[in-house]
Order: sequence, then C-alpha cells, then structure tokens
Amino acid sequence: MTEPLLKIEDLEVIYSTDRAEVNAINGVSLEVNSGEVRGLVGESGCGKSTLAFAIMRYLDKNGKITGGRILFKGEDLRKKTEAEMEDIWGRHLGMIYQDPTASLNPSLPVGDQIAEVATAHGLASRDEAIQKAIDLLDRVHIRDPEDIVDRYPHELSGGMRQRVGIAAGLIGEPELLVMDEPTTNLDVTTEARILDIVEELTEELNSAFLYITHDLGVIARIGDAVEVMYAGQVVERGSIEELFEEQYHPYTKLLLRSIPDPEGSKGSLQEVPGSMVDLTDLPRGCNFSTRCPYRGEECFKSEPSLDDKSESHSARCFIAPIEGKVETVSESKDTGKEPIGDEPPELKREDSILAVKDLKKYFGGGSGWFPWADSDPVRAVDGVNLDLERSKTLGVVGESGCGKTTLARTIIGLSRATEGEIDFAGKDITAPISRRSPKTLKRIQIVFQDPRSTLNPKRTVGQAIARPLALHGDFARSEIPKKTARLLRSVGLDPSLADRFPDQLSGGQKQRVATARAFATNPALVLHDEPTSSLDVSVQATILNLLLELQEGSGTSYLFISHDLSVVRHISDYIAVMYLGHLVEYGRTGEIFSPPYHPYTEALLSAIPVPDPGLSRKRIRLKGSVPSAVDPPSGCVFHTRCPRKIGEVCESESPPARGEGEHKIHCHITRDELSEVEPVLG
Repeated sequence: MTEPLLKIEDLEVIYSTDRAEVNAINGVSLEVNSGEVRGLVGESGCGKSTLAFAIMRYLDKNGKITGGRILFKGEDLRKKTEAEMEDIWGRHLGMIYQDPTASLNPSLPVGDQIAEVATAHGLASRDEAIQKAIDLLDRVHIRDPEDIVDRYPHELSGGMRQRVGIAAGLIGEPELLVMDEPTTNLDVTTEARILDIVEELTEELNSAFLYITHDLGVIARIGDAVEVMYAGQVVERGSIEELFEEQYHPYTKLLLRSIPDPEGSKGSLQEVPGSMVDLTDLPRGCNFSTRCPYRGEECFKSEPSLDDKSESHSARCFIAPIEGKVETVSESKDTGKEPIGDEPPELKREDSILAVKDLKKYFGGGSGWFPWADSDPVRAVDGVNLDLERSKTLGVVGESGCGKTTLARTIIGLSRATEGEIDFAGKDITAPISRRSPKTLKRIQIVFQDPRSTLNPKRTVGQAIARPLALHGDFARSEIPKKTARLLRSVGLDPSLADRFPDQLSGGQKQRVATARAFATNPALVLHDEPTSSLDVSVQATILNLLLELQEGSGTSYLFISHDLSVVRHISDYIAVMYLGHLVEYGRTGEIFSPPYHPYTEALLSAIPVPDPGLSRKRIRLKGSVPSAVDPPSGCVFHTRCPRKIGEVCESESPPARGEGEHKIHCHITRDELSEVEPVLG
C-alpha cells in the first residue's frame, strides 16, 4: 500500500493564555493521500484552523505542539528547522488562508506577491511568473487581470483579495494544499469556479487537498472523505458516500440538518443546541455531552473512543448508530426570549411598504477640475424597480459587484440616488439620510454583513443598543436599561451580556446584537446585507430562525441580500435577481427556482453546493467576469457571458420584461422556450 502523502498521528496542541491553557487539538490522527480531497468540517472554535497551522508550522508564539507526529512524504515536519521549512512552503506544501487581508503584504503589488513563490523556488523567471499570475487571476474569475497584478491589496475588494490569495496558493502547484475556508465570502459562481480548479488539479497533477470548511455542501461536491471535528477531536470520519448516507455521531447529523435546503421552502431550520464547550475546561466524558439530544449517563462518565462502524467509517459515540429523528432544539428557547412588539399603527398598510421606481445610483463621471479627471460614471444601480409588501421578505441575489449592497445603501439613504424614486409607506424618501424625518429614520434600519465594523469596540453591547433607544425612543431614559434587556432576550441573548464589549462575543453573538440594535426602534423595514455569509451553518440556522420569529412577532418587512440562494430561498417570499445594476428576474420564491428562468438565474442555481454527493446536476459555468459598470455592454447587459445568447438582438436591444403575473424575466428568449429548459434542481 502506498504511504499517505500526509499522516498525522495523535497530534496535541495547547495555547497558553493568561487565563488558562487552551486544549485546542486533543489526539487528532488523519491521513491525506495523493489525488485526494479530504474535508475537515466543524463549527468555529473546534480546532480546524489550529490543525492547519500546526501542519504548516505556522502556530502563534503562544501555541505549542505537545505531542504526536506530522509526517509529510514520510518525514516528520516537527523536526524540520525553519530554513528547511522554507524549501517546503509554497513548492511542496501550500496554504490558502481564510482572511486574505492578513496574508497579503500591503506594500507590494498583488502580482509580485503571487509570483514570489514561483521565482523564489526557481520555477519561473519574473516575467514568466507574472504571466502565470495573470492566467491564474483570470482562472479565478477576476476581471482585467493584466491591470489587477499592478494594484495593491487595499485597492481590491474583499472577494478579489480572497481570489488573489487562492492564486498565490496555486502558483507553485504544491503536492498538498491546505485550504482554510477559501470560498467563505465568495459568490456561488466564483466558488464553483474554485471548486472546479480543485477538481482539475486533483486529476491533472495528482495534487492532494485538505479542505477546511463549515459548508458540507462544498465537501459533498468535491470531497473524497471527510473528518468532522468538535472541541479539538475528530468525532466522525468516513468516505463522502457513507457519511452523507448515514451519520453515526449526533453532531454530524445536527450539522447536516441545519443547512438550508435549496429545494425546500420557507420555515424553521434544525439548530445545534447550546454552544461550543470551553476548551480550557472540557467536560468529563464526551465533549459533546453538554449539547447532545441523545446523551445518557455513560456519556458523562467516560470519553468514547473513535471506533470503526464500517471499513471506512468511524465515530466517537457510545450510542451509534443513532435511531429516530433528532428533535428540533433551539438554544434561544431557554433564554426567556420575548417578542419585539407590533408594527406602529401609522404604518399598517395592506399594500407595499417599499416601492422603488427606476432607481439609479451612479458614482463619479462628469467634469473634474483636471482634464484627466473626466470619466464615465460607475453605473452601480441602473434602473431598478421593485415592491415589498408589509410583513414579507424580498431576497436580492447576484454575484459580487452586481449592485446589491449599493441598492440597500441607496434605499437606507447612505448613498444619494442619482435618479428615480423611493417610496416608503406612501411617502417619498428619495432624499439622503441627512434630510429624512426622524420618523423615517426610526422605521427603516439596516444590519450590515460584518457587525465588527459597525459595533464600536469601545462601547459595551448595552451602550450600542441603548443609543438608538436614546435617539428615537418616546419614553423616559430611566426605561432604557429595561428595554435593552428586553431586546437582548428577544434575540436569544442573556441580558448580562450588556456589560460586555464586542470583542468578548462570538461572531454569532455579535450578529444577534446588531439585529437587536436594528429592532430597537420598532422598524417597519429592515435591510439585511449578507448577515450570515461568514457564519457557521449552525449559527446561520439560529440567525435565520431568529429573523423569521422576529418578523412573525413584529410584522416587519425584510430586504435580504445574499449570494447564497439556499439561504435566500429559506427566508424569502419574493426574489429579485440582479446583474450589473439591473434586475434580470423577479418573482415569488417558488417561481425563481423552477423553469422558466433567466439564463443568469439558471447559472446561479447550478452553482449552489448541495449536501448530497449522489446528486447529478446540470453544470453551467459563466465565461469571463462581470463586465465593468463604467462601460456596461449594450443591449442585454448579460449577453457577453450568456450561454443561451440567440444573436445580434441581444447585443443591440434591451430585453423586454416577459412574464405572467408577478413573475418577470428580462430576456429576448420567449417564455415558452425558457419553460422548456431542463430544471437545474430536482
């Protein structure tokens, strides 16, 4: 039998902190073979990234490997000097990081940073390496790669920096590539392209991958085997087919059931009860016993071993196999959660709460002080029309750069509309936020993608929530502490967290605090900009369930922006599909997910990672990148990438809005022809 490319034996890692020692990795063993994609899944804090950094010998100064071996091509990396590791890094063993900002040098053009691995190991001259960098950037869906190689990291968006990091990891064609959440913040089409590259390298170069993610749908798409981690241990491992067919550990079963089903409907998701155990004070017995719905007396007395359940399937559980259905258990049920309250009487309307008409938002353009300052505008939002009913959710989907966030910022008033109207509850609020009435400011709120950037690190959670209460509340200030506690309970948090600072909370807790703050003024409309994109599937399920419960209790309407169509289907009543500032399709959620659909919608649906390795699906890959919003294509803006382009009419004429009832498709192809398209899902 061929020796594994990577073999980890009984690895133990401890972090030393002022409070206590953190048992980050506790006796982990795993193997990765050449030509294999091995997935590593689990919630944040379970030890996935620590394991990756231990393999790379990149642990922080307070981290220490206290036991075990890391065998790469038969040699123990623990015994290698830093000079010896420099010959291995990039060329034989590479890593793609979750946070590209931390791994890219702000003082060097990204092209030089990508090329550095190839030139340092003598794999290519500088010119050859730069050309290879350009080819890789094009391969990972970056527009104008010849221009991008000369830019610095701060000049690129977060998604572009992530793709630069992926290109840097791929350029040396390492035998083993550790990928730590490489597609977490990317849209589904770019993610699909990255997964295609992984498959190609596995086949062409016999490369091996250790793919770390919380998205089991990704692993189902590309993985050969998977390790499920919890509290520093592997609790289940198996081949992709076996593990997705039957789960022997309750944690694995709960993770799978917390994922939104792209073929499902709006409703509550299964949650993983409780939260990750404290790694400085692990419970006696099974580490998962504090959260397990099947726990018994034995689970609290001794630690289960990782036992074989079949030839290629093992689990660390006393009760496996698990019989029966896991009952839905929500952590928030035990926190005394209270309803937010009813919508204000003056905003109770049977028609739309929000109507956007021919909305345009352009950036730049026009004459400047200097001749070279003249330029065409960036057409971020270019003639959008949409309606949102009271107590309903409108999902807005599309690739990065399509204008979703700009649309939300213009509606909320953070960006001034160039043209068009924004009607809220029968009143024109097209003016920027500084000119809107206090009543309007109270009734429209927004929850941003990253709560870290919107929560003041120097103010406590209680102060963050109290601020809108103090600014817009119609009550005595002495009532603010009581109302703050009520808001925290309404989002499933203990009121005692009011005294903590944002950096003392988990990502899911910060997102709930941001939601509580948005609901502090009893809004009629809340805009959600990618609120779950960086969260574990278990935390994501909790947040989505929370939003549905808050909406049911308050009658609040949502505009929900996301690139994850599974999430959007789960929470939305209507969906708008955006491309390059335009709406290309609009309709009820069920209508968007079945033919007829716009060719762009069809491509987005085909890119959804579904947690079912046996599912055979149509694969549609869009060519090239999203065109520049400064110089959008004539005619149909999608014609440069459309796999169903029918001819010159697509290039010269704007497509008509075809449809029946509320379902509209902006396409030159007739509705009858689009209806004959084979469904992507189902």
